[in-house]
Amino acid sequence: MKSSFWKYQLKYWVPVYIWLIFIFYLSSQPTIPTSSYFATIFSIGPHLQHIFIYAILALFIYRALTHTKTPSKFLVVFSTTFYGFLDEIHQYYVPGRTFDWFDIGMNFLGAILALILIAIFRKRTDR
Repeated sequence: MKSSFWKYQLKYWVPVYIWLIFIFYLSSQPTIPTSSYFATIFSIGPHLQHIFIYAILALFIYRALTHTKTPSKFLVVFSTTFYGFLDEIHQYYVPGRTFDWFDIGMNFLGAILALILIAIFRKRTDR
């Protein structure tokens, strides 16, 4: 039983944890790195960055929660947005960064967009 627990953790939750660490790393920078592959992703504008990054987080969380006894879309949106809120608090203490309520709204929008995309994808595959 313990080995199945760890397989579940590795398969479904480790991607969530890695993405959370990635977000934390990005928000720890005084500015977003402009070289390497970051430049392509982050040239879309700061608010779209939040939508994109937090939509991916929501997808990872949704994927992990669909394999639990009580999967919840509310929990996906809440946990994604709450982490965004905590990250904004973290950014408040990073030189060159600020706390921004609008960014939290964009994080929420990213989570909602992810659920909409999942619903569209599921509807198409159910046909």
